[in-house]
Amino acid sequence: MLRRMFGMQVHARCRRGILTLIGLISIAALSAPDTSAQSPPPMQAVEGKHIVLKSDSGSRESLVELVEAFDAAVPQWERFWQLPPGTLARWQVDAFVMADPQRFRDSGDLPPDLNFPFGYAVDSNIWVIRQRSDYYTRHLLLHEGVHALAIELFGGTGPSWFAEGLAEMLSVHRGTGRQVEVNVVPESTQVVPYWGRFKLLSQRRDEQRIPTLDAVLQYPPDLKSDVESYGWSWVAAMLLTEYPDYRPAVLAEANNGSLRTVAFSIAFKRRLSRQWPIVQARWRMLTNTIDYGFDWPRERIDLAIGDKLWRGNPIETTIQADRGWQSVGVRFAPGMRVKISPRGRCSLDDDPKPWISEPPGVTIQYANDRPLGQLLVCVLPNKTDEQRQLQPLLVRSVESDTELVIDKHCWLLFRINDHLGDLGNNRGGYTVSIRR
Repeated sequence: MLRRMFGMQVHARCRRGILTLIGLISIAALSAPDTSAQSPPPMQAVEGKHIVLKSDSGSRESLVELVEAFDAAVPQWERFWQLPPGTLARWQVDAFVMADPQRFRDSGDLPPDLNFPFGYAVDSNIWVIRQRSDYYTRHLLLHEGVHALAIELFGGTGPSWFAEGLAEMLSVHRGTGRQVEVNVVPESTQVVPYWGRFKLLSQRRDEQRIPTLDAVLQYPPDLKSDVESYGWSWVAAMLLTEYPDYRPAVLAEANNGSLRTVAFSIAFKRRLSRQWPIVQARWRMLTNTIDYGFDWPRERIDLAIGDKLWRGNPIETTIQADRGWQSVGVRFAPGMRVKISPRGRCSLDDDPKPWISEPPGVTIQYANDRPLGQLLVCVLPNKTDEQRQLQPLLVRSVESDTELVIDKHCWLLFRINDHLGDLGNNRGGYTVSIRR
């Protein structure tokens, strides 16, 4: 074959060289990239009851799971907005989960001038950038779904704090597929990988840079995907919907969703004007406490405008170990000197056996950088005077008889120290006596 190819006798040395060259060519051919294998995967589409999902990435099983999760969330949103059952039976969105947005621009599924880092919603269209975790991708799909639903129901989403706060609240979830449950507080960072809200909020607590509620309500119209602002908006949305006294104002003001100016927030505050000092006080406590494992039924704080001013009569109450911050039910005035006397025992945890604690706490076991079971008191101002950032709260331990000088109009709140997610297995409590 080689003789016919070259038309002459090939010397043995030349033949070896040619064979070597052929071998190198063959090796190069084998190692050359297979361009056909690098072509992008085909687009996939999955249709559910409330969503038609198109994506350029992920297995079909993972896309089916996203569709099932979205369909599971819609009835929960329907109940949250107190809509008659079946109101959203025919509601549906077109959604796009994108690893490469340019492919969707080329196909005409994404407007050429639309750029965003996470997700976007216009009318009944949703676009989501695929994230590094399945949880966060699902979260964004649900988040944008809440926006699309608000546009459908109310003609708009309202100002940024209202829009993003409610969208975050109704998209934070546990479970997958048909088992998705929205409007929860995550138990740990492991179940919400790359979500990152609590990390930023904890940093601001450490830096003593917690915003006032009024500062959150004055957020600009475009938050530019600022994760911290989304986090505080989420906390505000929970505060204003988890307390039954405030939720009607949220539901009523949502009907003004087309209004995205400061007038919306002014009207909202007006609805709660008589209760606003209590709203602010609860905001102070919530922002200083909330973290993974926060349990709303155990952490709601009983405060009232009608709480009487303490006249010096002795108070004796029990601080329960299975609840969060607890008020003694009266207000205190500046200049009062009070003596707090704790006593009693409580049981914390059941595994491997009950931890028995007294007011000083269990010093071989810590939670929140304090001994487990330690009795804590917080001085909570009756009024918020700060405009942008809150002053730190005074929180101190009450291990034995403790004197406290009141320097501002306030409530005194107590709790027994434990991890936020571990209150459910606590038993008993401490008796607290307060005297002049």
